[in-house]
Amino acid sequence: MNKQGKIALISILATVLGAISSAVIWVVLKIMTLGMDLLWTILPAKLGAEHNLVYMMAVTITGGVIIGLWQKKFGLLPEELPQVMGRVKKEGSYPYDNLHILIVSALLPLIFGGVIGPEAGLTGVIVGLCCWVGDRLKCKGDELAALAQSSMGAALGVIFNAPFFGIVRNLGIDREEEKKKHSRARLVGKPVRIFIYCMGAAGGIAAFAGLGALFGGSAGLPRFDAKHTISWIQWAWFLGIVAAAILAGLCYLFFAKVSEKLGEMLQNHRIVSCVLAGVCIATGMYFLPLTTFSGEHEMGELMSSWEEYSAKILILTALAKMLLVNLCISLGWRGGSIFPLIFSGVAAGYAFAAITGIDPNFAVAAMTAGLYGYVSRKPVMTVAVLLMCFPPVYIFPLAGAAVIASKVPIPPKMHEEEKNCR
Repeated sequence: MNKQGKIALISILATVLGAISSAVIWVVLKIMTLGMDLLWTILPAKLGAEHNLVYMMAVTITGGVIIGLWQKKFGLLPEELPQVMGRVKKEGSYPYDNLHILIVSALLPLIFGGVIGPEAGLTGVIVGLCCWVGDRLKCKGDELAALAQSSMGAALGVIFNAPFFGIVRNLGIDREEEKKKHSRARLVGKPVRIFIYCMGAAGGIAAFAGLGALFGGSAGLPRFDAKHTISWIQWAWFLGIVAAAILAGLCYLFFAKVSEKLGEMLQNHRIVSCVLAGVCIATGMYFLPLTTFSGEHEMGELMSSWEEYSAKILILTALAKMLLVNLCISLGWRGGSIFPLIFSGVAAGYAFAAITGIDPNFAVAAMTAGLYGYVSRKPVMTVAVLLMCFPPVYIFPLAGAAVIASKVPIPPKMHEEEKNCR
């Protein structure tokens, strides 16, 4: 088959795999929702244990034991995004003989209340599925990498309800490879790779929307409305918001460093570490209820009721969320950090607005973009995902905060800790 034929075939496969990936994600998220409803809504209501610390501890400790036993048998799963794509680039494939194990590994910490997002576990499943298809079609090298990356882009697009997020992230991977002067010859140039990624994302979004319309279910962050004030008063506080976001980012990286050290100390005691994570989750859930789960639902709640909370509680909630997500990941409750980090930015932004009296949406937009931009070091990717919860009229505070924060150096001892959000 000539080059043009291969490009056409890969584009069609990317669209089909994007749709299949979205269907798999929809099913997994549906199972996750049913499990969470059972443990955190139905059973507490029947037992009269709503917001009961004993019940919370019982569930999260039980979850810790189950997750610990599961990991002792199958290993520390799921892998994080950089690990998944690193294996694809290094080995030319990703294991797919244990997809059922990966799915259970991704679901367990989410169902039992982990303060994590679903993206890390689900992308490993999707890339494995893509490699299974690619091997049967005898795709290899750059062809398989293109399929894997387009499928991952579709997966991230539907998880975050942000189709451009996965595309931008994949192009970021390409740029990193180019900086390293990767020697493997490319099948296609960047414009065609963008087209392939877009085809995968389009297939994924269409399939997910169709399943949602037929059977219900959704993903992604809640969306702010376009009503906000941008005046000289708001902009006068802009650099102060960015500085506060960078300080929050330093806290996040410090928590990551401390949590990693704790995880290393307990790495040979997997059940103990997972139970400890469960205790931390239940404690945060009881004393600061908004810190629960990934933060998607809680962010919507905060948007409608943030004025009912003091600035002190909002700041504590943001810090606790950043601490808990790092403890979860380091102690064995593996998952993504992007949803929790965005929630922390929203809570901190509302706290800034409560203290200064400026427009809350402006403060939240700048704070969230600054925090995520500082930790991820990728302002374009930051804006790509945040535009799915902020209207385009927020582009200037979003882009400005993300760019400025991403240019501020990270202390050398913390430099490796931001990789989870890349």
